[in-house]
Amino acid sequence: MPAPRAEALALGEVWRLALGYDPRRGPAGERLSRGTGSSLEFQDRRDYAAGDDVRHLDWRALARTDTMLVRQYREEVLPQLELLVDASHSMAVDGAKAGLALDLAATLASAARAEGFRTSVVLLGEHAERVDSHVFLAHGVDFEAGSGLAEVLRQAGGLLRAGSLRVCVSDFLSPHDPAVLVRGLARGSGGLALLQVLAHADLEPPEDAALRLTDAESGEELDLVLDGRIRGRYLDRFERLVEGLRSECLRHGATFAQLDAAEGIDEHLRGVLSDEGVVLPA
Repeated sequence: MPAPRAEALALGEVWRLALGYDPRRGPAGERLSRGTGSSLEFQDRRDYAAGDDVRHLDWRALARTDTMLVRQYREEVLPQLELLVDASHSMAVDGAKAGLALDLAATLASAARAEGFRTSVVLLGEHAERVDSHVFLAHGVDFEAGSGLAEVLRQAGGLLRAGSLRVCVSDFLSPHDPAVLVRGLARGSGGLALLQVLAHADLEPPEDAALRLTDAESGEELDLVLDGRIRGRYLDRFERLVEGLRSECLRHGATFAQLDAAEGIDEHLRGVLSDEGVVLPA
């Protein structure tokens, strides 16, 4: 079972998450939200109402104005990161692609943990499965699932926590409607990023090459020569897919970044992941 490299975990100590995060609700924790709750940071006063905790009465205001006011404090929420990792065959057709996906997830999990995020991993395999981040970092994942990404993401909906920052790592090459996919991931989240990890051949398929294609879901094989016409059709469909994902992410205030596995995680951290606002130097 492939696992993240130790170097990727170490990178999480020198980079921090830069993604927009708005935890609209959650349990008590370390970060302050826009709501009110029971932390120690004063926010405002309001008129007393029956049932309010009398310990929050502003006695000085009562003495000065003869008006019963309640002191409000900013609500604390525990920041949560949910890493959704595509565990399908498609992610392992190229060793560099699988390795980059694992290293990327590990670096983000490590960076989030250093910032006090409660971090969990949702593996998108034959079924959606939530696993402890420590287990994922230690043991990795087998990229053996044949289920389509869209179907597994529908299953994952019941596992996702409201207000969490969600990061989905996938090649997004299985059939799906970008609008439906992004809308489902964004629903109830406190922030969203789609990180598309691709083999270099996914981006630049070789022309006039004899290929044996294997369907990542069914296992069926097809021999063909990738001539200019077939290559052009593939690139056209691929471009429309990526544009659909980008535009839907923009519509939902989410982040989209595309990573070529021909480069390592360190290069992507300094390059596209910084440029797209996914990470910043710690």
